[in-house]
Amino acid sequence: MLLILSIVVAILLLQIALQVLCLWLDSRKFHAPGTLVKLPGRTVHVQQCGTGAPAIVLESGIAATSLNWSILQPLLAPYATVLSYDRAGLGWSTPSGRECQVAKMADELHEWIETLHVPQPYMLAGHSFAAYILRHYAQRFPHEIAGMILIDPLTPEEWIKPDRLQRRQIFRAVWFSRAGAVISALGVLRFCLWLLQHGNNAVPRRVLGSFGSGAKDTVERILGELAKLPPQTVRLIRERWGHPKFFLAMARYIQSLPACAAAAFRCDIPSHIPVTVISGAHQTGVRLAEHKALAGHSHHGRHIVAGKGAHWVHLDQPELIVQVFREMAAAMKSESVSSSH
Repeated sequence: MLLILSIVVAILLLQIALQVLCLWLDSRKFHAPGTLVKLPGRTVHVQQCGTGAPAIVLESGIAATSLNWSILQPLLAPYATVLSYDRAGLGWSTPSGRECQVAKMADELHEWIETLHVPQPYMLAGHSFAAYILRHYAQRFPHEIAGMILIDPLTPEEWIKPDRLQRRQIFRAVWFSRAGAVISALGVLRFCLWLLQHGNNAVPRRVLGSFGSGAKDTVERILGELAKLPPQTVRLIRERWGHPKFFLAMARYIQSLPACAAAAFRCDIPSHIPVTVISGAHQTGVRLAEHKALAGHSHHGRHIVAGKGAHWVHLDQPELIVQVFREMAAAMKSESVSSSH
């Protein structure tokens, strides 16, 4: 028994050593595509391209990074300065503590915007969970914002009082994320991703199956969305997934979902800020009504239902978001000209 235990420990230590070596090799091969902005006590990874005003800042979903905007950001660049970033603990940004609070995330967003001297007023665009952060941001810094585009946003009503099924979803997602950190540290995840990259689905499917059908379905859905991104972006995402810290950060964000919903519920976007809400075509009548009400609170609000795709509208229909931005920017410039006369 002792011999078997010793062999298992030796194998685990060897796997960890190989994973550390692979991470070191990856650090030499894969570099952050953007700029690492030094702030007090932390570093934020920011990708910037394009020129022109108003600038637009992109805020990602709950566990997504700036890589999530790799289709939309270049399409916006001919019309404006476009900035995306990695929230604390995700991508190439360092963690900033264990708590994921909406107010803290909004302040951290504002800190790097100020550090980079992004010209005011600027626009904000956010996907899904990002709406919670941007609602608080709009209350804190209303006069810096020219307009907001919310892409299939989460509403506070969705998660403020999770029912039994939703609590179970959160528990399973947090557990799976933490398990992901373990298999990432052991190099198992890296091996599975390598197999997927080379067209071998059998072993990764069996590994995912060991975590239950729910985990398997979720990961396959995520991989389906990844397939829409450019190959180089997918390689960078897979490299980031090789770091256990990604999964630990994801667990913290998911666990904070009800608290973030409660904080967002107390924050209305000031009515003078133009807001366009783009709903995914898959949304229920209840969610569509909430999205419509969110847009209706603005004196210059619009509600649009995307013609195709589902939750990831910026991957399925990026041209729609470009169109919305251009229309908001044109209205802003027209209003500026009118006020000057």
